[in-house]
Amino acid sequence: MSEISKYKIVDSGRIFSFTPNRHSVKLSVWTLGVILSLVLLAIIFFREINRGMVILLTVLGPYLILHSLYDIFIRAEICYVFDREDRIVYIEKPLFPTKKIMSFEEIVIFTSTTGSYWHYAIGAKNNHLVKSYRISEDFREGRKKSSKESAYESAILAKLYEMRQLPVR
Repeated sequence: MSEISKYKIVDSGRIFSFTPNRHSVKLSVWTLGVILSLVLLAIIFFREINRGMVILLTVLGPYLILHSLYDIFIRAEICYVFDREDRIVYIEKPLFPTKKIMSFEEIVIFTSTTGSYWHYAIGAKNNHLVKSYRISEDFREGRKKSSKESAYESAILAKLYEMRQLPVR
């Protein structure tokens, strides 16, 4: 899968935009399918399964279904828009209005780690450790750079660094 289709990259000269969470759609669809089939099997074999399994599916089923639907329809469609002329970064979320998050002069691009995974994030210079926005999928820590990481850096990160260096008009 090319990086342009993977991240829905749009580069129209004035606007550069991408959706960093598109990679999670496939996993969310699989999770939704598994949970729905487990709930269906629990309904069919209600008399044969024990009470603990019924309680587990009653509690976890709706949560996992809603979480998967949120990932598929909202989180995967969050889009970051970089306006070259106005030098402003916007975030577009489904069901919410477009929101200005910072200007190009405030952007800090950094890596954030969680366990043995890390990802790229952006934030404002003064408070990037308090409020930041995830702009990549998770990458595994290791000595060798993965092909996903190299592709992301060449398709998106290089473009972001290039835009930050553009002179103010």
